[in-house]
Amino acid sequence: MEFIVKKEDTFNLKDTLECGQVFRFREEGNGYIMFSGSHYAKSSEDTDNYYFETDDAEYFRKYFDLERDYKKIQDMYISDPFLKGPIEYGKGIHLLQQDKAEMIISFIISQNNNIPRIKGIIEKICLSLGEDKGFYYAFPGIDKLASAGEEFYKSTGAGYRAAYLDRVSNELLNTDVEKLDELETPELREKLLSLYGVGRKVADCILLFGFSRYDVFPVDTWIKKVFRNELGDIPADKMSTLLVKKYGLYSGFVQQWLFYNQRNL
Repeated sequence: MEFIVKKEDTFNLKDTLECGQVFRFREEGNGYIMFSGSHYAKSSEDTDNYYFETDDAEYFRKYFDLERDYKKIQDMYISDPFLKGPIEYGKGIHLLQQDKAEMIISFIISQNNNIPRIKGIIEKICLSLGEDKGFYYAFPGIDKLASAGEEFYKSTGAGYRAAYLDRVSNELLNTDVEKLDELETPELREKLLSLYGVGRKVADCILLFGFSRYDVFPVDTWIKKVFRNELGDIPADKMSTLLVKKYGLYSGFVQQWLFYNQRNL
């Protein structure tokens, strides 16, 4: 099936995919092919529209967060001179509605890692453990991940993260990940922090990109650079707390504008 999205200033597919929030995609032809959970979408474009061929149009309409008024959110911050440039640069970014379990595993893999390597590790996990969908492999379920073992994860190139992946997937075996969404953000963060190997930055990335909690502000080396002059060399968790107090309920959007802009300077 196919669906069409009219091009707008507030939705740029390239910026949305390449801003660091997602790992299962690649360029193909004049567009991209994207995978999420067990689903896929292929994109193409012309001057006016994006065209998506997919196994589940409703899944990807939600995935791309197409119903949200991004202009309204940008207008809340555009008068701030510090944010004006980053908003203009990243105004086409949509925060994706991604598979929760997949994001937990993906952002554990992301620790002290680079995007090509992250994508490669995730692809190896899908090829080995995921369901064969014909021309791609689905992201595996928690049961498959939990039974794979630490040595398997080492074989994917996960390094020291292999122990985290093995243990966390087993910790999640008896957890309904979807029901975690019922928790308030502070409670959900504590639950994520209780998982083996998950620290504040990874927890906040999972909150933002897996659970659509916008009242978080993941802090990494790029964000530290952005606020070095204003906040100095303070711990990342303290900086994150201060920035959420400053930017409020839509802090996650601010984080993405600043992160994407800083990384591409």
